[in-house]
Order: sequence, then structure tokens, then C-alpha cells
Amino acid sequence: MKVYLNGQEMQFAEGGYKYVFMKPYQHFQEKTIDKPNGDKIHFEIYDNGVEIRTLVTKEEVATIINRDIAIDTKNNQIYILEAGDEARKNPDGSVDIVK
Repeated sequence: MKVYLNGQEMQFAEGGYKYVFMKPYQHFQEKTIDKPNGDKIHFEIYDNGVEIRTLVTKEEVATIINRDIAIDTKNNQIYILEAGDEARKNPDGSVDIVK
């Protein structure tokens, strides 16, 4: 199965990735729409302005996040960055965030 995040193919991780928000949120809403062909569209809207949309088909999972992101492949985390945040990728796959 192929996995895409903001248009770039990424490594599949058993158990998935955890979102790490640089700007905390208090509330969020989510909704999943099941299509007749078996595909699913999942929406997540957070009160900190982050919107995450995911399309799940038999062949791929494609997610769009309306922020810059940094992917920590060592710890299976996706950092959702805010304006002014910078991410540095380390050789081991981890990420350091600079504000």
C-alpha cells in the first residue's frame, strides 16, 4: 500500500504516525464519509486552524495537512509546524524543531 503525505510518498509505519502539534488545540471535529466503492474520506478540523483530509482507497492512503510538516521516521511522528518553526532532520531519522 502506498502512503502519501502532502503529495510526497512516505514510508508505511505499522500502527501509523502520531501527530505532534506545535500550536496546541482545545477542540476538534472529525467526520468520515464512506463512498459506495469502498473508499473513505476522513476530515479532521482543529480549533488551532489545522485541517487534515485523508482519502483511503484499496491501493493508497493520501493525507493533506494545511501546514508545513516534518516527519520523524525514527519515532513515527508527524510534526505539524506553525509559521516560524523550522525542522532539522537528523541522520537517525529523528527531527529537531527550532522555534
